[in-house]
Amino acid sequence: MRRPDPAVSSVRLLVRPRGDDDHPSGLRLEIGRVLGAADEAGRPWAVEPLFPGTTDPELRRHWVVSGVVQASPAYDDTRVAYDLAAALARELDADVEPDLPSSAYGVEAREADSGGGHLPGSADRRWVVDAVRARAAWALPRGPGGAARGEGVLVGSVDTGYTDHPELAGAWSFDLDHDVLDGDEDARDPLRRRWYVPLDTPGHGTHTASVIGCRGDGVLLGVAPRATIVPIRAVRSVVQVLDGDVARAVHEAHRRGCRVITMSLGGRGFFGLRAAIRAAVGDGVVVMAAAGNTVGIVVAPASYPECIAVAATNADSEPWAGSSRGPAVDVSAPGESVWVASVDARVDPPAFGEGRHHGTSFAVATLAGVAALWIAHHGHDRIVAQVGRANVQAAFLHLVRSHGHRVPPGWTENGWDELYGVGIVDAAGLLAAPLPSAGDLVPAEALEIADPVSRLSALLPGLGRDELRLRVAELLGTAPRAVDELPPVAVSELVYRLGEDDELRDGIEHSVRPGAKARRLLERTASRTLLSRAQDG
Repeated sequence: MRRPDPAVSSVRLLVRPRGDDDHPSGLRLEIGRVLGAADEAGRPWAVEPLFPGTTDPELRRHWVVSGVVQASPAYDDTRVAYDLAAALARELDADVEPDLPSSAYGVEAREADSGGGHLPGSADRRWVVDAVRARAAWALPRGPGGAARGEGVLVGSVDTGYTDHPELAGAWSFDLDHDVLDGDEDARDPLRRRWYVPLDTPGHGTHTASVIGCRGDGVLLGVAPRATIVPIRAVRSVVQVLDGDVARAVHEAHRRGCRVITMSLGGRGFFGLRAAIRAAVGDGVVVMAAAGNTVGIVVAPASYPECIAVAATNADSEPWAGSSRGPAVDVSAPGESVWVASVDARVDPPAFGEGRHHGTSFAVATLAGVAALWIAHHGHDRIVAQVGRANVQAAFLHLVRSHGHRVPPGWTENGWDELYGVGIVDAAGLLAAPLPSAGDLVPAEALEIADPVSRLSALLPGLGRDELRLRVAELLGTAPRAVDELPPVAVSELVYRLGEDDELRDGIEHSVRPGAKARRLLERTASRTLLSRAQDG
């Protein structure tokens, strides 16, 4: 057996066969035929289900193929992975995407990073609770079976895991937690920052969970202080996200009975993550994600129609300057100068404290707390009886849009309603509103975002469809009509490159003719398959 070469890199390919024959033994044979019997380490390519143990017919179609490949600085593992994905997609008649770390989410800011510049209204450690009128919501009379402050509601937190921070004592579930990365039932955050990955975010799961469920026994108070937080460890960094791990985490949170799933992270998105979210929403779960930080565009999974997208505001009820924005955003919530249970992993042992942080991570955590209040107030069974299991999220979003938000001065005049959602979530207004009937609801868009122009539009929201065709066609050296015929794996690579390379994205979106410069940027990073397609175009 060959020894692994120092130049080899691990790759994971996410595969969804289009036909009916998706038995693992047949799939292994076909993968061996296309990729070779062994990888660069001399081992057979590993083939395993993306969602182990699921009985959902759609989720059972998703597989993970992993192994090691030969790479080099001149032709890195991302380029090799897309070449392999294109070969598998072509030969197997399957949807295939590499599972690559995405950095499209953008870095958040801590108190120490922000120069201490905070609005006076954020000095109170519990200002967020009042900004969304959570105390008023807690005091509302409840119907039969209802509960206050989120009591009895499981909130699945897909993040870096839990810690023993004293502010969160009593908030975590240690019976239902799960670690996707290590494959065990202990989601403890190891609080280690890898020296070779500067964007690791140890302690992030503690930060976001504190916004949801701090009990108020210390100095911090969560929006839903009696909700139970189920930590699902799926990432080491919310800035470098592997979508396959997040998809598994959503599935685990769903099957463990969480009524709310919150994701303070983002990436480029892929078909398996969207399938996991669809399955959860269809089973009565409210699923939401942060819009993104510093990159401007709304990142996946917040960009999916089935997922509620949350942007960030500040103590003056204005948008946070670093928040992603766009038509995909549903609503906003406090995300600038939010007090969190902080963890300093740079010292040994890690130091627990409190501090103000900025990011859409905390905006979506706030909304998750509000969703827990709403479900507890009415009771999940009553909501299901009123609107149907598949319409629970649609009912929540309908009420957020109709009653459960406030519109600050200047919101509409400044056009923020088109970029940051209907307004800032109002928990009291939401809970006071009667449950709608199923006939009042508009279900999440059921259509696949499968056509190339629609998928690329999420990365280039400033362009109309025809203009997008023209500019992408110029980038690839092809005719505009050919953009609509791009195979999914080529679109996947373009989405990945646009999400990772701000210069490339800006060159296409803000230059009438992207021209030779954008083409050179793509040639520097693209796979041979994509470049040959462009040359053939």
